[in-house]
Parts: sequence; structure tokens; C-alpha cells
Amino acid sequence: MRDLSFIGLGGTDEVGASSYLYLLPGAKVLIDAGARPGQVGEAALPKLELLTEHPPTTMILTHAHLDHVGALPVVIRRFPTLFIYCTEATARLASLVLADTLKVSTEQGFPLFSPGEMKRTLERLRPLPYFEKVKEEGFSFTLFPSGHLLGAASVLMESGGRSVFHTGDVSNVSTPVVDAAWLPAAVTPVDAVVSESTYGNTLLPSRKEQVRTFITAIRDTLQGGGKVLIPSFALGRAQEITQILQTAMMTGLLPSAPIYLDGLTRRVTEAYEEMLPLLPEALQQRTRSSRQPPFLSGTVQLVQDARARERIIQSDQAAVVIASSGMLHAGASPQYARHWLPQPENALFVVGYQDAESPGRRLLELQQGGDVLLPDGKGGREPVAAYARVERFYLSAHADRGGLISMIARYAPGKLVLTHGEQAARANMAGYVNSKYDVSLPAAGEIIPLQDSGKRKGAFINNSPKKLEALKERHARTTVQVVYDPERHEVRLKLPTTLDKTLFGEGTYTLEVLRGKLSRIKLNQQESTGSEL
Repeated sequence: MRDLSFIGLGGTDEVGASSYLYLLPGAKVLIDAGARPGQVGEAALPKLELLTEHPPTTMILTHAHLDHVGALPVVIRRFPTLFIYCTEATARLASLVLADTLKVSTEQGFPLFSPGEMKRTLERLRPLPYFEKVKEEGFSFTLFPSGHLLGAASVLMESGGRSVFHTGDVSNVSTPVVDAAWLPAAVTPVDAVVSESTYGNTLLPSRKEQVRTFITAIRDTLQGGGKVLIPSFALGRAQEITQILQTAMMTGLLPSAPIYLDGLTRRVTEAYEEMLPLLPEALQQRTRSSRQPPFLSGTVQLVQDARARERIIQSDQAAVVIASSGMLHAGASPQYARHWLPQPENALFVVGYQDAESPGRRLLELQQGGDVLLPDGKGGREPVAAYARVERFYLSAHADRGGLISMIARYAPGKLVLTHGEQAARANMAGYVNSKYDVSLPAAGEIIPLQDSGKRKGAFINNSPKKLEALKERHARTTVQVVYDPERHEVRLKLPTTLDKTLFGEGTYTLEVLRGKLSRIKLNQQESTGSEL
């Protein structure tokens, strides 16, 4: 049985430039080739030079977000005969994202590719349905719905008797515009899982409650005569927000006000209208019964040009603007923000992930009245005073730590590789699962064997079954002292020093309780006079 390995070219310890190479027993498979939002030129690209040593035989695209597709033409420039497999919706949306990437990077003076290279890339796309097993030379693969975005997919690859599940960007929560990720009904073991970890250190609040408070915040701003800016990812998030606002206005939860779509959100929303048969059944039924377009109806309007945008910016009328980009890196959203942030009656609501260096993250970290550097539309940045209401709502299209752990358990891997997350997110999630799986946190360019090494880091109990049973019997009658500290609201369990150290390793055990049930015991350190839980 030949080995299986993984190389992250980008998108390992970051959210951006996602590109992953699998060295399978019979093939070399490249999954995604994204760009880094906010970066220009070579700095925006993954380590594609590593493909020279490991030329891919096949390519698969999980979904159409910029950080997964922005470098596709650069790959095809090097490997012009490479087929790119993806879903039908991903193929349609990728064409819009690449066109916008070409436009923006050209305006910045650092085009990543030419119009001809983009055209040749789109010609290499091969749309596939979900759940259809495809046999290529040396391996086979199947795409499964990942819930993150219309057309987004996870990938199960099989080669030489080995199997690996690549989650892609995944969400276990349904929204008005995309169903939750598909999971097998029973545990389906694979050799390895390569998982995203965007929110690996977070338990997200109830989406229903977040939507309720989001609507309340918009209502308060509109009733106060202010304007609301929602910087949004153009794909998926903008359409979900549009549906939420339309429903709230129809049911009277929000006062009627214009909803403007600007930037890439315009073209993507028009594409969503044309792909109605691919959207959730509930949205299709609502569209049929209302006999109205699903998104571009009622008070929703498209901002067609710079002149229309300037009229909206200068208007005294209360309004909601949904504009790209979602992190305020570029596009239309910074133009509104520069004018509306200094006015306290307005609001800017963040509804998606913000990378560590984005203007959106900096804005969330500010005290009211502080300055944030925003793109000035001329290639530079200018300080803008933020007196408007700034708030974050967790309407993410990524699963949180609990959702990821549940999904991974369904595939029972021996090896787990965590990618697509900042350092804190990956490390935190690894701490929750490294007693169950052989976990790797790769750096970009590092070759990771996708096989269980037999090691478990930080294992709570690590013994042979026979010895473990004998230890359990011997310690069953042990007395444990419980001490409560009323000042710190801490409960400490003092274990006798006679406990066998092979059963409980050296260290202090931190007990976490979630929803009234014991969810995790984690080892940190230990006093020499005794053990404490």
C-alpha cells in the first residue's frame, strides 16, 4: 500500500490563498488556487512554484470565493491541459469572481493574469453533479454539498486502497440561500480528514438570535434617520442578507427603506436569480407562490454606476447598502464607509469573517471616534474617524468548533490535518481533538504524511486495554476530595498522590462544561504534592 501525502501551498495557517496538493498513490491532485484578499501581485499568491516538483494531474475546485479561485489562471498558465472539476454553480460564479479579480488587480497596477488567460481557464472547467463518483487516472473522487456557498463542495478521494476527505469550507447550518452540509447517516471511516478551522476556537451564538438582534439594530438605525452599511462577501452572504431584510420588511419587523446592492454583489445576485433551480427548495417555493423574483424585488435596487453611488452617499434618506468587499479591502464598501462612518446616526454592521490585517478587523477593534485606515480609491489609504455605530453579527458561513468536531467524528479518521485558520484557531481546535486523532498543523510548503502515526498528543488516558481495566479496578475505591472556592467560583477535585501516574499524566486538568454536560478535560500542569482536577 503506497503512501498518501499532503502539501498546503497556501491557506494553511491563514484564511487566504487556499491551495492544497495531494500526492496520492496513483495521482497528484490540486484542490483550489486562491488569492489573498488585500494583497497585490506575487504576495497574493500561494506557493505555486512547488508545483514544478509535483505537477498536478487533476484539479478540483471546492467553491468560487476569491481565496479559493483567484489564482486559477496562474495555475493554467503553467499547466494549460489541466482539467478543473467543480459543480455547475461554482463554474458560473467563478467566472464572475475571476472577471472582478482581473478588473481590480489591473486597477491596482498588478494584474494577476490576462483576459486571454482567464478565458482559457474558464474553458478548462468541467461541471459535475454532487454524489457522482468520478474515476480519473490513478484515483476516484466524489463531491458532496458542504453548505458554505451555493455550489460549494467537500471532496472524498480514493486511491490505492486509501481514502481522504477534504472538507473545503463547510457549514452545518442552513440559511435562506444554501442548505447545510451533507453528512453520511452512519460513521464512514477514512484514512485522513483535511479540515478547515476558521472558527476552530469559537462556539458561535445561535444564528436565529443573531438574526433577531441584527434586525433590531437595523430598525433602530433606520428609525433614527441613519443609513446602514453592510460590507458583505458578494457570493452568498449578500444574497442571504437581502433575503433576511426583505422578509423583515414584509412582516413589519423593519420599516420600509431602499436596499441597495453595490459592487460585485450586483452581478452575483443576478446570477443567483438565474440559478433558482439550484437554490434551496423553500426559496424556490416562496418564489413560485409570490410570483416575484427571489432577490431583485420590492425595495431592492442595483447601484449601476458611480453617479448613482454618489447620490446614495449624499442623500438624507434612510437606507441600507449591501456592498462588496466584506472586509473593506477594496470595492464599493470603503467608498460608503469613508462618508458614513464619521456620522454617529449611521451604522456599519459586520456580518462575516475578518482576517487579521483587514480594515474590517481594525474597525471592530477601535474605540468609538478612533481612526481606521480605509482604501482611498487611488491605491492608498486614508484615516477615517469612526463615530457611527459599529457592531459585529455572527452570520458566518463556516462551522464553529463544535460543528467541525462533530463532522470530523462522522469520518473517524486516523490522521487529521487542520488548515484554513489563523494560528489561535488551529491550535485551540487541536487541543480539543489531539487525544482522539493524530493531528497536524502544517506550515505552507510542508509535506504531511496522511497516515496515522499511532501517536496521540496530550492524551487524557493512554494505556493498553488490559492495563487500563486493572487500573480502573484498583482506583475504583479511591476517595477524591472536592473543594469549592466561593471567591473564584471554582470547583477543585483533589486526587490522592497514590494514583498511578500512567492513568493520570502529569499536570492540572481543566474541566469545561457546555450546556450543563461535561464536554472536555484538558491537561495543563500538576503540583508535586498531589493531583488536582
